Amino acid sequence: MFKKSILAGLIISAVSGCSSISGVESSTVDRKQMQTEIAQKCIDLGDKYTPVAYAVDKVSKIMVEIQERQCTVANNYSTLSAKHADVAGFLAINADKSDEELVKAMNDFDSNKPEDKKIRPQVEAFQKASDEIFEANVELASDLALQAAEIAIVAADNAQAIAYDAAGGALNSLFKSVSNESKEETEDKEIVPIVEAYNELKNRSMLALDANTMISLDQGTIKQLNELDKIVADKVKS
Repeated sequence: MFKKSILAGLIISAVSGCSSISGVESSTVDRKQMQTEIAQKCIDLGDKYTPVAYAVDKVSKIMVEIQERQCTVANNYSTLSAKHADVAGFLAINADKSDEELVKAMNDFDSNKPEDKKIRPQVEAFQKASDEIFEANVELASDLALQAAEIAIVAADNAQAIAYDAAGGALNSLFKSVSNESKEETEDKEIVPIVEAYNELKNRSMLALDANTMISLDQGTIKQLNELDKIVADKVKS
């Protein structure tokens, strides 16, 4: 017998706390590749969902809406990053630096460069252009966190079906090697709607989380730069 509370805890952790972009690797993330992958996943998932029952369908509809909003924000951010390639590159390379390292990186970048090529004014321009995107991204993160709890409830209420499907998937390759079952017979097997719906919810959550995390990486570095500016200004005044 599976404990609902245990499964719910595992699901909410997986949905709300795990992204394919880890904090340690954030400075080495290939932004263009990530943007391309996210855009493709947005297309692949689309706006359809598997109907099950009112409670599950309600969560599915909300997650479709969150996905569409997050995909729009990610697309807008990708377009903006392309227009500000120097800033996007600087933020990506320096995403995990400490305050001291970030100051040095900025000074090194700007040294011996004409005013129109310095990174600081470009960062400021990028920030102004991206403020609306960042605000929308923060709002989406909050909405996604709320829905993680709803997805956990869906998982907990259907724990046995989901666990059975997961266990079956892990053993499929072994069974196929010793089974005479044809491909057609395998494809004709019934797909349990709640399992299908849950997988859609999980995939939409991970897509939204990856897109949100990618944008948040650069937002965090810009905030760090702003804080450093305030510290420097306060020191000058004193």
